Amino acid sequence: MTSIVEIWNKYLIYILDLVIVGYATYKFLSFIRGTKAINIFWGLLIIGLFTIVATKLKLPVTSWLLKQFWLAGIIVLAIVFQPELRSVLSEISLPKKNFFSLALIEEIISAVKELALNKYGALIVFERRIGLKDFIKTGVLLNADVSKELLTSIFYPKNPLHDGAVIISKDKIVAARCILPLSEEKYCQHLGTRHRAGCGIAQHTDACAIIVSEEKGSISFVSNKDFYYNISIENLREFLTKNLSIS
Repeated sequence: MTSIVEIWNKYLIYILDLVIVGYATYKFLSFIRGTKAINIFWGLLIIGLFTIVATKLKLPVTSWLLKQFWLAGIIVLAIVFQPELRSVLSEISLPKKNFFSLALIEEIISAVKELALNKYGALIVFERRIGLKDFIKTGVLLNADVSKELLTSIFYPKNPLHDGAVIISKDKIVAARCILPLSEEKYCQHLGTRHRAGCGIAQHTDACAIIVSEEKGSISFVSNKDFYYNISIENLREFLTKNLSIS
């Protein structure tokens, strides 16, 4: 009679191995879907298939060149997929923060509503698990309580702090006038600097951002690779509740 150990060694261990690899691949593809990294991934997959074929056909020069490419490719992959790898690793390693209450979210929504009504351009970034210290250092430190009045006054066009982003961490407006990386993704290239900065910070970290257009007064929300343009206040409330941890 076949023992459990024999069944494990013969079948189950391989099934478990396939499940782990399949899940890891699915999660990685879901992270890079909709970004320029997905095109690079498919290109690398094709090169990988060429490597297997060249090895099987015993093509010495082609096989050697492809093997050299893969030796250097580890470093290239780490550079190309840096934002995606950072997101994956933070998902695994960093504990989930719980810091945004429903009352605080409503305060932010009230501020955004007024900013949109007055067509005051705004970019509000929410720090989650990945720290934003490098971006906070580019702005003016405030460390003030979050309030509708303060947010609307910061983005008042004649206020010297209105350019750049406000970064919120826990229940504090940590800094204003922060400089963020601009996204180069196709879906936001036709948009203005404020929108591209919001997309950029969401792609480089796990932060999410609210963008208010100074031209149309429209509201947009971005988290990771998900960009929602010209949304309603109710949509904004839904996205904030879904994407920010509610204490």
